[in-house]
Amino acid sequence: MENSIASLHAAESEEIKPYKIHVSSKYLDLTKKKLELTRLPHEVFLPREREWDHGTPKSEIEPLVDYWLEHYTWRQRETHLNTTLPQYRTAISLPSTTTTPTPSPPLRIHFLHLKSPHKHAIPLLLIPTFPLTNLSLTPLFAPLTNPTSPTSTQPFTLIVPSLPGLGFSDAFQTSSSLLSKSAALCDALMKRLGYTYYLASATGSGADSPAGIDYHLLRVLGEEYKDSCLGIHVIEPCVAPPTLSEQPVGWMKFAFARFFHANIWGYKKCDFVALRSTQARSRSRSKSHSRTQTRISSHPSNAGDEERPLLNRGGRTYGAIGVLGLREPNTFAYALCDSPVGLLSLVLSALRRRSPGHRLSKMEIIDVAQLAWLPGPEAGARFWTAAVDEVRGFERLELGGKKGGGGWRSKVAVTVFGADGEGDAYICPAWAGLKHDVLFSQRASGRAGIAVWERVDVLVDGIRGLAREVERVDPRLRIRALEEIVVFEEPILEVTEDDSESRERESVDYSIDESWGDVGHEGDQDHGMQLDVESPDTVVAVDLRGK
Repeated sequence: MENSIASLHAAESEEIKPYKIHVSSKYLDLTKKKLELTRLPHEVFLPREREWDHGTPKSEIEPLVDYWLEHYTWRQRETHLNTTLPQYRTAISLPSTTTTPTPSPPLRIHFLHLKSPHKHAIPLLLIPTFPLTNLSLTPLFAPLTNPTSPTSTQPFTLIVPSLPGLGFSDAFQTSSSLLSKSAALCDALMKRLGYTYYLASATGSGADSPAGIDYHLLRVLGEEYKDSCLGIHVIEPCVAPPTLSEQPVGWMKFAFARFFHANIWGYKKCDFVALRSTQARSRSRSKSHSRTQTRISSHPSNAGDEERPLLNRGGRTYGAIGVLGLREPNTFAYALCDSPVGLLSLVLSALRRRSPGHRLSKMEIIDVAQLAWLPGPEAGARFWTAAVDEVRGFERLELGGKKGGGGWRSKVAVTVFGADGEGDAYICPAWAGLKHDVLFSQRASGRAGIAVWERVDVLVDGIRGLAREVERVDPRLRIRALEEIVVFEEPILEVTEDDSESRERESVDYSIDESWGDVGHEGDQDHGMQLDVESPDTVVAVDLRGK
């Protein structure tokens, strides 16, 4: 991949090209061989209710390995994605800064551009929950672009990039300030598409995401690009209750509202009911595990207090992955780059942590694993490590009173879960008011889980709440984008896929322009893929049609 990136150094084209996924057949053959040669570890036999005590059990992973080998066909999935989603790539360079005086090499960003059929649609930048790709957000597309009642329900035109290093976007060749650089790339992409003003939304819980990436990336967008990003929607932001020493006014408001259970200053009575319930559950859990916790916290190999907020959010930890992966991402990557089953085990563990009772089909689970396996997980591991350091820097600036864009408070909509007291931890939407201008908030029952699959209605309501409130205070949101900016459109045809294990998805026709011809790929000589199979870099496509 380094050679392909180096070839872009000479000149960066602002051309936006249609993109078709086509993975090298040699790489797919290599994946099959690795699956066939997998050696599964021996494990201790545990009762059914305790089989996850040591991580992903063999009883969970063996059937999925068999399914991946015998029933899952990437070429079919590839065709489905290529014919139902309008995909594009464009190369974007980040400008030089005081810390990086030379411009960075342009990165080819893979993105979806789903135009709503309704003229009053608002441009929305949709950020995939880390470390998923843009191809995993399909349940959100139809409800947002083509609602059932578009006259009374706000539609959106969606721009959905994959973050650098994930999916089919090039990886950063640096390891510093990746959140800030990703925000800059997203803003540059929106402007290149002709969207001078837009909204942005997370698709996953910030408190549950590694290093709070799902929150902090949106926060940087809202603060650093306030002249174009007019509002952000965050889910369970990484915010804490105010303290007397740091936010005395905020602390007094919180204390007053909590004492009287008052609906005031952004607080609701249900906030305090949920807080009391989750705190009681936390105390009970702490007492039952007090001896174990004492031994763990006193062990010298454990992370210090300053690392806990990054490894443990809302009572959910990242375990060995956090300890090894954050300190030594390369060591972590060598293991996963060579083992699709090892990566699948990690995916299963992550899904269970997010939603123990999830109902994803075998095909959907393998889709997630395959989209992580194809480019290789190393870029995601390094992104996570870099985000930990960057978030620590944000926290230090906040303590020094220097964070916040010179006093700018981004306009936000906040969605939180656990309003019924069923979650592990509860975040009051009003706490976000210490850092942001909260225009809209909603409190949902239950857990966030895998929100993009399990809580679509809540996410959509939060996004529409943001649009409604921003439109009231900022007329720029209704300024039309320059439609002629995006050239090279191609027809997107709907297909149906008969898969008994996959839940039915609501669909919408994203056809745009019948003038674009057939862009099929026949054989390995025409797909424009690198054929070197020694590295997962083989799946990063080089589009040869413009040459």
